[in-house]
Amino acid sequence: MRKNLLFWAAVALSFLSCQEIPTPPDEQSDKPDPGYPEEPVIPEEQDDPTVLKVQEGEDLSAILADIPEGIKTLFLTEGTFTGPFKMIEGIDVKGSGDKTILTVGTGRVLIQETDFDEVTTWKDLTITGGQLNGENGAGAYIRKNGVLKNCNIHHNRSEGGSSQGGGVWAAEGSILTQCRIHDNFAQNAGGGVYSKGLVKYCTIEDNEAPDNVGGGIQLHGGSTASNTNGTMFNCIVRRNSSKNAGGVRLYGNTQVANLMVEGNTATGGGISGILSNGIASIVNCTIVKNYDAADGGNSSGLYINQNGTIKNCLLYGNYSKSKDASEAVQMYINHQYTWLMNNAVRAGGLRLHASYDPNGNGRNKGLQEIPAGSDPIFVDFSEGDYHLTDKATMLIDKGNTALFGFMVLDVGGAPRRNGAAPDIGAYEYQTPVPAEGFWCVMIGDSIFDRWDTEGIGHPSFFTDNGIVNSGVSGQTTDQMLERFDGSVLYYKPKVVVLEGGTNDLTRVQTWESSESAISNMAEMARKAADAGAKVYISSILPCNASQSGAVSPQELIIETNKAYRELASAKGYGYIDFYTPLANADGTFKDGYHSDGVHPDSNGYDIMEQILLAALQ
Repeated sequence: MRKNLLFWAAVALSFLSCQEIPTPPDEQSDKPDPGYPEEPVIPEEQDDPTVLKVQEGEDLSAILADIPEGIKTLFLTEGTFTGPFKMIEGIDVKGSGDKTILTVGTGRVLIQETDFDEVTTWKDLTITGGQLNGENGAGAYIRKNGVLKNCNIHHNRSEGGSSQGGGVWAAEGSILTQCRIHDNFAQNAGGGVYSKGLVKYCTIEDNEAPDNVGGGIQLHGGSTASNTNGTMFNCIVRRNSSKNAGGVRLYGNTQVANLMVEGNTATGGGISGILSNGIASIVNCTIVKNYDAADGGNSSGLYINQNGTIKNCLLYGNYSKSKDASEAVQMYINHQYTWLMNNAVRAGGLRLHASYDPNGNGRNKGLQEIPAGSDPIFVDFSEGDYHLTDKATMLIDKGNTALFGFMVLDVGGAPRRNGAAPDIGAYEYQTPVPAEGFWCVMIGDSIFDRWDTEGIGHPSFFTDNGIVNSGVSGQTTDQMLERFDGSVLYYKPKVVVLEGGTNDLTRVQTWESSESAISNMAEMARKAADAGAKVYISSILPCNASQSGAVSPQELIIETNKAYRELASAKGYGYIDFYTPLANADGTFKDGYHSDGVHPDSNGYDIMEQILLAALQ
């Protein structure tokens, strides 16, 4: 993602406090959440023949057992519904957040017993009151293609020595996103969550697994690396407790990024922050104020027991009952082949296995040591605001540049890479956005991303015209919508230009993929308009690429562009037609204006710049 910083106003910040040694967890007050997930706006439910409204008092379990023909979504009105309930393949369930409560005394609140071929989503719900003995997932138990989105999952309890996942137990191929998971209990592991799938944009706090590991979450990867299983990013994990791994326990092949791990407790002399017992990739995490409560404990914010990669992580202020944060071990590497790249640790806080060669093949490089008494690197460490200050020069632009593809936002929802390299830690330093905001922000896929790439497009077009380009290569409109707040609304723009759909339509060549792109574009446009911006929807460009599918990409693009134009007309948005001057009659890309049949070349971007500026004037 490209950031154009020449137009950022110079705004002075005053920072309220210096770093200090944290107090034990029971003396800390509950602080406001500085990051994800924000409460979304719940739109009014529209009349739709595929949506069945369920009123409080109706038997939801019976309705789920016999869904009327043609129904695709159950909308639960405000109130309490008593279960347990079973997920049904192909049927989504939607509520009104904390106003729609799924509760039960004994047995799981929500269960999916078998893998699904079709994704089923339960969203905007409160899930509470589940109680089990010797079983997993007291709040929810979900399997492949089950999704929990924007749910408040709390006060569920799995008793028994082998119980896992007090709030949620999730299998491979499952997704938890934008959920708050708090005050749950599992006797053995994963007080809040036990997951073998994907966890993103969640807050996991105040959960407990007293007998074993993973007070907040146990993330379980497979025997081989995967992009979807055993993955966690942009999450806050805080104030959880367990005997070992008070915050996060990683097992198997896992990858985690942009985690803020704070104030977790290990009661049995184990690891207080993150413990890895597998091959883990741990990137851009901030691990602070985690506490080893055992007598003689030495603390460790991060402990690696097998080989893996630790990159761009910040560890500071982790401590124990017997050692304060100026003496306690912050990071312990117990495997000789672990790769350490561009991490920052309180001075003297790194401990390496006796056989670890810190210089062997460059395994430990780019280490930043934070000396005692240095200028404040956090906005307010004592109050729990871990955004970086402009004085954190040992952290800003000091990260390793090779990032996971999903790292377009930091844990607070701001753009991830703001400068020559990413910053160390979960928060990217952001030059303050001027009070009046930016003139124009553009969001899209590689069509926009390549536009300001040196040697491919025209970077000067954006700096010369004061435009922020938030294009990210390879993204679908689903992914753009997911990052929209941080990539667009963060800049408080007066004008927003939306582009997307090529990846949607060429990867899955069906009319359903077109409908999804149109829906996502409409939602992004609505969010921008609600924020007071003038909205422009741009056409999808012509495309020569063809994959096997039900419909040709050229036909899909033509019809989707027609829908984009109609959407813009109906809502009063502007429409920018890049397609017509660049397309042949058959929908392919005109020769002399593309580099590969999909992306414009310099000549193509010349045409697009003329069209864009004419539209925005």
